[in-house]
Amino acid sequence: MNMLRNTLLLAGLCFALLVRSQDSLNVHLLFHWDPDSIPGSAAFDNQYDDVWGYAQDGSEYAIIGSSLGTHIFDVTDAVNGHQVAFIPGAVQGPMLVHRDMKTYQHYLYIVCDEGIGTLQIVDMQYLPDSVVIVYDSNALFNRAHNIFIDTLNARLYTCGGNTGFGIYSLADPEQPTLLDIPEQNVPWWNSEIGYVHDMYARDNIAYLNDQDAMHIVDLTNANAPTVLGSLTSYPQPGYNHSGWLHDNGWLYVMADETHGQDLKLFDVSDPGDIQFIDTIGVDWAPTSIPHNPLINGNMLHVSYYYDGYWLWDVSDPSNSQVIGYYDTYTGPNGNSYKGAWGVYPFLPSGHVLVSDMQGGLFVFDIDQAVAVRDHGGELPQVRTWPNPTTGTLHVAPLFATNGHATITVLDVDGRTVLQEAPPDLDQGAWTVGLDDLPAGVYLLVIQCGDRVLHQRVVRTSDR
Repeated sequence: MNMLRNTLLLAGLCFALLVRSQDSLNVHLLFHWDPDSIPGSAAFDNQYDDVWGYAQDGSEYAIIGSSLGTHIFDVTDAVNGHQVAFIPGAVQGPMLVHRDMKTYQHYLYIVCDEGIGTLQIVDMQYLPDSVVIVYDSNALFNRAHNIFIDTLNARLYTCGGNTGFGIYSLADPEQPTLLDIPEQNVPWWNSEIGYVHDMYARDNIAYLNDQDAMHIVDLTNANAPTVLGSLTSYPQPGYNHSGWLHDNGWLYVMADETHGQDLKLFDVSDPGDIQFIDTIGVDWAPTSIPHNPLINGNMLHVSYYYDGYWLWDVSDPSNSQVIGYYDTYTGPNGNSYKGAWGVYPFLPSGHVLVSDMQGGLFVFDIDQAVAVRDHGGELPQVRTWPNPTTGTLHVAPLFATNGHATITVLDVDGRTVLQEAPPDLDQGAWTVGLDDLPAGVYLLVIQCGDRVLHQRVVRTSDR
């Protein structure tokens, strides 16, 4: 009991720090950028959209889109990150919601999906001193919702926008040339595939996210695509938004941009017989939405609307483990689209870039999460939020459960001040009311079957 009392009293000494802390696990913030000068969109009040990264000559750069244009930051010394270039967009202001960007060699390709925009190509070889806009035109198209670049095959793909799914050659990186627009030129395309929202491509094999299905298409001959397989029925179907292929070539993760739906893992080793593996997700609220998942090694990095950045170890896809998270969005959940938009985990340093629609650019250190995974550290068992809380507390186990638990709250003297057996999990979480307890530090004891979990909780004043 003395050990418990000492632990809680020590926690009390850190009370002021805790009140200001961010909801996170094994993920540490190195740099954050969110100026007041960038206007939000009329649709979602988002100042920011997607994020990407670039490395050159030992230096690392973060690239984030905003309602004004594209911002490039030198994050080599991440704690002292700073903007080194800005590329104004052809479309700016409250009408702008989507801006997407990807890199090829030392070039940055930028598109937007509102107004009469342009394809911008930026030469970044002179960073950190300067960048050069080498192409800025809407001769090929004026809008694209997303782009993807198959760097090994020098191809740029557009999704959505004013021309739909398009295939372009980057044989000359500064002067892309059109290879084909299947929606316009392939007779069977619109009846079998239709609108493509986003995609992933490797070796000219494309994994197309087309709203209510996923198609795997061989685009080796851009003018004569061949469907290798499709996925039209799967658990928790929704708006098929995006996906990513593991380096092993068979594990594929897919995100449905639908409130309350999980990520899906599939075995695509046989495109003609795609096998479902598992669903994984945040499940904190019916409004949670996975947006963009990317895989680097055996780590799955996900930007989650409302819930921030999430990190899973998928070395065993049938038993994926949460090893880290950081909530970038401090506002309430809702039925709209707010919070983390994009994630980029491929910088040589291992630092992870995240863009938040209302919160701006984040640079994270995930070394602690990697150490937990690699050295057999204790994986997280439970998440509580908001913590600190003014009364209502949500408690979610990070493992499979039958939905039953006994929750006990102890004060700093180890006395039981609250005990209840909440009803079955509602949207993946239990709700515990601490409204009748005075402000202070408490220990939450959650018993789920044979597991007993502990979590420190701070109850703040209502005023």
